[in-house]
Amino acid sequence: MHIMLDLETMGVNADALITTISAVRFDLKSGQCFEEFETGLNWEEQIEHGAIIDSSTVQWWLKQSKEAQETMMRLPQNRIIDVLQEFNGWITKYIPNIKNAKLWGNGVTFDNTLLRNLYKRHGVDFVLPYYCDNDVRTLVTLKGINPRDYEFKGIKHRGIDDCKHQIFYCCEG
Repeated sequence: MHIMLDLETMGVNADALITTISAVRFDLKSGQCFEEFETGLNWEEQIEHGAIIDSSTVQWWLKQSKEAQETMMRLPQNRIIDVLQEFNGWITKYIPNIKNAKLWGNGVTFDNTLLRNLYKRHGVDFVLPYYCDNDVRTLVTLKGINPRDYEFKGIKHRGIDDCKHQIFYCCEG
């Protein structure tokens, strides 16, 4: 089974502060979406563990829609250890054979890498091995998909909506 991951962040580097983790379990062949995961993360705790806020990303967020800004800030900032354990539990609950899981992120060096770095910085083992990582941008390139050709439903930069949009064009294209 497949999981589409989307992180909202305050930077674009490998140690960027992550504001939200969103994920949707889906079937790659049909595009059918199943369970969703979405949570906010504590900023101060991340900064104490080396997370970085990039001013250019903060400026970028200020130019986004009011709805996008509000959706990023609406979730409580939960303790990092709790979030990481909860996400591991969510994955193992819905994907009994972890070795067959596919974690899709938008960019070979972004979502999956930032998430793995968050786990590492906070001393928690991530349940998915590295070989489960998959890249949406590579798939888009290989299939000749232009994501802008697909109507976006929901609020851009709300993690769950971004996940569903990526699932839609990856499965339809």
